[in-house]
Amino acid sequence: MEFPKVLVIRHFTEVLGMRYTGEQGEVLWFEDGLNKVAVGLYLSELYEEGELYKRVAALAGLEASKVYLAVLPEGAVFVDPRFFKSQGVGLVVVDSSRGVDGVEVKIYAKARQLQAASVDAGRLAEAVKASVAEYLREQLKALEASITEKVKRYVDQRLEEFRRAAPSAQEPPRAVQEAGGPAVLDNEWVRILRSRGR
Repeated sequence: MEFPKVLVIRHFTEVLGMRYTGEQGEVLWFEDGLNKVAVGLYLSELYEEGELYKRVAALAGLEASKVYLAVLPEGAVFVDPRFFKSQGVGLVVVDSSRGVDGVEVKIYAKARQLQAASVDAGRLAEAVKASVAEYLREQLKALEASITEKVKRYVDQRLEEFRRAAPSAQEPPRAVQEAGGPAVLDNEWVRILRSRGR
């Protein structure tokens, strides 16, 4: 590992308090809490302004909360600070001749809004629909059981009250039979509700 790269890693981990997670090509990756930070390295003896801005564009396309470009002091003269600030890209100057203190953040990167991964709306709607349908089925079953239990208790309670109030004779009162109505115990709905309770 080259010494300037080691200095950049040391500065971001020990001075700025980030966690080093690895590298991909010329990009070092760090974690700052839940945010990803990318530091592109352009540590060359000869700098081309076009190449420098190509690397800035490549960094801007990365899925990172903050991006920095690390250059040697010779490359800092090609940097337009207004452009870097407007793009939210930070600038790190690495001077290995100064040793451990040779890294300086000239421009701090701005936090960027990452685009959320595209979501298939149809698939999401179907999942929500299935979840809601299952929840409603469970709630309806619980409600049906509750209502059935309450109706059964109510009917049993009324029948018990009717039995207590009725004379001890086996046949139903004559007034009900003369009116032409069936006895309460012979009612079909009463029999259905009582059979569910058993």
